[in-house]
Amino acid sequence: MKEDIISFARDLSASTAFNLLLAGISYCDGRYRISRRKSSIFVFEYVIEGKGTLIEDGIKYEPEKGDVYIVHKGSDHTYYSSADNPWTKIWFNVGGMLVEKLVDAYGLSNVCLVKNCGIRRLFDDGLACARRKTSDVHEKTAIAMHRIIQSISIEHKKQDCMSHTPEGLKLKSFIDANFAEVKELGKLSELIGRSRSQTIRIFRKEWGRTPYDYLLEARIGAAKSLLMGTTMTVKEIAFRTGFMDQYYFSNIFKIKAGSSPTDYRKTR
Repeated sequence: MKEDIISFARDLSASTAFNLLLAGISYCDGRYRISRRKSSIFVFEYVIEGKGTLIEDGIKYEPEKGDVYIVHKGSDHTYYSSADNPWTKIWFNVGGMLVEKLVDAYGLSNVCLVKNCGIRRLFDDGLACARRKTSDVHEKTAIAMHRIIQSISIEHKKQDCMSHTPEGLKLKSFIDANFAEVKELGKLSELIGRSRSQTIRIFRKEWGRTPYDYLLEARIGAAKSLLMGTTMTVKEIAFRTGFMDQYYFSNIFKIKAGSSPTDYRKTR
């Protein structure tokens, strides 16, 4: 096992928008394994060679050559290399509110793996920038990470359109645009002219979860953005994101985010 690691001092300032913590290249073997609970960072990795496994919040993925995977802040996760065909990969461990907002803004909050993502050059450029360790390294790598996140989003959207049926795309697009207004699944069934059970089966097959689970994720994601970016009260945010009961919202938010809405706002 060999790793070329570039490390940086952790900046604990609450005002820090972007913080590059570690970057490098890993030449893995069968012993390579990383695990975190309620991760305090984001990890972005490009697989140059080999195969491996990522498990984030109980969902399993298998990143291989040419893929990009994202390990999200706040998640419970484990990732490890295949012993027979081990990873070689470029990676960045980053923190700060800027990364959270970019991941959310580019629709990657629930995206862990993008197959055949042809953006190695951007990872190489970001790593070269980090390696120079200039006085403005955090500012320059923030720009590099913005390009990486934007490009991952573009590739993901292209693949979404190619790999899903018109019905699946229509259902997801409707929830994305109307998550605060959707009250029951009947509206989704009407949208594609299918029964309730058929609609659920179609959505689960294409997106790996039920329409309700996806709707809940969209609402919690929007609530996180409002908690971090506005001065709205918790009650106002609950209603704005489609929850009719502030206390139900707070309970669901704590289950999904690991802390109450108030605590989530305070820590950020």
